[in-house]
Amino acid sequence: MDKIISFIFLFVTSVSCHAASTVEFSPFDTIEEFPNGEQIIQLLDDKNIVAARKRERLHQLISQQQIEASAFYGFAYYRILHDIELSNSSPKLAEQAIVDLLEAGKYHQQDWLIAEAQMWLATFAAREGHYEDGLTLVEDSITLSKQANFVHLTARGYNTKAALYFFQDQYYFALEYYLKALDIFMAHPEDPYVSKVLSNVSLIYLEIEEWDKAWESNVNALSHVEQHGGDYEQISAFNNNAAFILERLGRVNESKPYLIEAQKSADKSGELRVQFNVMTAWLHYYLSSEQYENATAEANECIARSSELAYRVIEADCSRMLAKALIKLDEIDTALETLNKTKLLYEQIGTQASHADMFNNYALAYEALGEFKIALEYQRKANEAEKALLFDKRGKMLLNLSETYKEKYRLQEVALLTAENDAHEARLAEQDIREKFLCFFILVAIISISLLIKKRYWLENDNKNLQSSNLELYKQSNIDTLTGLYNRRYFLDFLAQQQSAGQSTQMCLAIIDVDHFKAVNDNYGHDIGDEVLVQVGSIIQKNIREQDLLVRWGGEEFVLSLSWPTSAAPVSLAELQNRFERVRQAIANAPIVAGSQSLNLTVSIGVGKRLNASLLKDCWQEVLEGADKALYRAKALGRDKVVLVEQVEHAGRAG
Repeated sequence: MDKIISFIFLFVTSVSCHAASTVEFSPFDTIEEFPNGEQIIQLLDDKNIVAARKRERLHQLISQQQIEASAFYGFAYYRILHDIELSNSSPKLAEQAIVDLLEAGKYHQQDWLIAEAQMWLATFAAREGHYEDGLTLVEDSITLSKQANFVHLTARGYNTKAALYFFQDQYYFALEYYLKALDIFMAHPEDPYVSKVLSNVSLIYLEIEEWDKAWESNVNALSHVEQHGGDYEQISAFNNNAAFILERLGRVNESKPYLIEAQKSADKSGELRVQFNVMTAWLHYYLSSEQYENATAEANECIARSSELAYRVIEADCSRMLAKALIKLDEIDTALETLNKTKLLYEQIGTQASHADMFNNYALAYEALGEFKIALEYQRKANEAEKALLFDKRGKMLLNLSETYKEKYRLQEVALLTAENDAHEARLAEQDIREKFLCFFILVAIISISLLIKKRYWLENDNKNLQSSNLELYKQSNIDTLTGLYNRRYFLDFLAQQQSAGQSTQMCLAIIDVDHFKAVNDNYGHDIGDEVLVQVGSIIQKNIREQDLLVRWGGEEFVLSLSWPTSAAPVSLAELQNRFERVRQAIANAPIVAGSQSLNLTVSIGVGKRLNASLLKDCWQEVLEGADKALYRAKALGRDKVVLVEQVEHAGRAG
């Protein structure tokens, strides 16, 4: 026990010394000591003051001589000037203010000031679509900020780095760095960056169509602003997000009040980036509510302004939505010209996220012109683009990280309460330090003895909890929560296990798609749609063999794997078609009762090539692509059909 007490004493002493040597740096601590320091910080924090008044006040508080004499005055001056120019809708002048900030850092030889400038320059690189340049800048900024122990700048660097990954559709890395930023910002819950990061997380959920999680994250951000306050930019962004989520949830009629609030705050902020975000939000609203003339006018204004400022990402997105409105207005030639421009912009930016929608617009345009062969080719490109996202492993990673995000957020709240208690105890300890140390050592001794006594009980209890957690983790990882069927992750593990089957087993993969499922959701609501998917999965499961595998693939699609030993009689194409016909007929013959609705539904089935099980792990995507072509053919033949890929290939050769 003496050894334990000695060790604890040494540990506490070393931690105290280390803490003293790693005091967090903040330029505001020095600025507060200036004669007019509090006024400077107040001016820097106030994002809602009129630009002209703010500029006048800036020149009253900080002189050119002070900028040249002190890095801290330079920091405050150029940061405030940057905010003024942004609110004045002058992004080039705002960027010049940051360039001047960088020069001030070099002049004063202050790495923390250089890091601050690099972080802000990275945000301008992101707005102009120069993502690689932005990543280089922000990584340098993070390195320098860590060396200076400028923790808040490190967190802002993580936030900017996450945004750069987000713009490149790398959502896994984006969420990872948003969570790193949130870990730091949550040390001070009133920090406005907490709500910014929460809102940014909701944008990731928007992109991967996790609407409920997006809504929850955005509501948390709005609640934070209501509790701790926020600037016009934040309020505009959060209302924007709320409107977009409601649109995706099929509640577009509820989104307009949020858009109006977003517009008001964007106009007050004066920032072009915020105003562009509102423009695109209105565009989504007009298209969803079929107000195509309004959409055309809004899109043209957005394109003109973004083109003038070289905001290529905004220009590309607005051009894509303009083309969609023009197609609806039957202005096909103009729509095609707009789509060609959009395609060129996306190629320059290097993003793939909106390609599927762009190719869909091409297909609609050529279909309207009667060019069905070209329309079919673009529809295939759209399907390939969607499939590229479908087979992306990031969705699985994001699911795991989303749980991490919730847990980290909860732990931060616990840590905050613990920190407050520790601070209170520290103040009491100052009154009688020796007595507190003695109590501490006695407490350690008691706890040590208690731990020895209860160690066996804890180990047994932990083992039970671990077994329970492992079972729950397996279910979350391998079972689709809606239908109770296996999911895509289990399917990939299943294919890996088939390599041991060698040449002794043949397999076949098919895609089963519920016909007109979108109409079910639109007419009866998503709850009925979910019940339909559950019952369809149940009917299919009842009409297949025990060794066959049914997987919920996503949306209204299922993947069915049939297998049979090669030692048995070969399975002919006719016999294979009959097996899938039984599944199709079972769905068609069974009315599906969901709520108060009794629905007669059908499915279309596309069947891929037969293949040795040992080969399927390496070429399953190709097999499913063949099945998808067969499914596309089944849809084209009027739905409620089973089509084998061999039939599609034979029809192609015959044509």
